[in-house]
Amino acid sequence: MSTTPGSMQEVITLPLTLEQIQAFKQDNRISAVVPVGLDEVSNLTPEELADHLSMKLVDSDLLTDVQYERAGVQGDQIVLMNISGDVTMLLETLELFTDYAQDEEDAE
Repeated sequence: MSTTPGSMQEVITLPLTLEQIQAFKQDNRISAVVPVGLDEVSNLTPEELADHLSMKLVDSDLLTDVQYERAGVQGDQIVLMNISGDVTMLLETLELFTDYAQDEEDAE
């Protein structure tokens, strides 16, 4: 795994887990290098691309202020993208769901 806060240095192939997000966030931002197929993104608008990259990084479109840059290539059709974004909304939403589930459990 990564050695620096807020950034995963190795290429990740699965979205980050909540535990990984918590461990590697810095100033509520997270970043990692993710392989992205050209066929996945070739017809996306900028907003759709940001949502797609957010899903690849954290398995949610709640990542905000998504920024990305090319970090390399793998073969002919894969671009390695350094994707970063703010996880505040994602973590707040997960906290609300957790609180709601706990309230429901306490009510039973």
